[in-house]
Amino acid sequence: MKQLLKFLRLPVAEKKLFFHALYLLTIYRIRLRTIPIQELFYRVQSLSQTNLPAIPGPVSPARMARLIRIASHFIPCSTCLSNALAGQILFSSYGHKTRLHIGVARDQENTLEAHAWLSLEGATIVGGLPDLDRYKELPSLPTNNS
Repeated sequence: MKQLLKFLRLPVAEKKLFFHALYLLTIYRIRLRTIPIQELFYRVQSLSQTNLPAIPGPVSPARMARLIRIASHFIPCSTCLSNALAGQILFSSYGHKTRLHIGVARDQENTLEAHAWLSLEGATIVGGLPDLDRYKELPSLPTNNS
């Protein structure tokens, strides 16, 4: 009940952004299971470059990132990659150019693990971890189908 009251007190722009985030998180969670990853990255890259409006929205990037993080808790099996992909589209639709990062690291049992995050103007905005620096970033995938 307390969280519902918090939500109802949000400004209209933040409520709209929250539902937009829920929609995108759902779509990209499904697309990660149904579309080859390189094609999905190409689509997200294309969309995020064409969606940039001239004037950014009324919600700050830090607040947008928080709303994405909260919305991701409502999506079953949400992952760092689905959050980063949805976040990239969401940020671009509000006039912010982000960069998608994917890195790999070995855990204590020497098992390979991966993580995805977004940066905005060099600062991690979605997918930040206390030990993010242990991930070795992979080279960016090509942005065309050739």
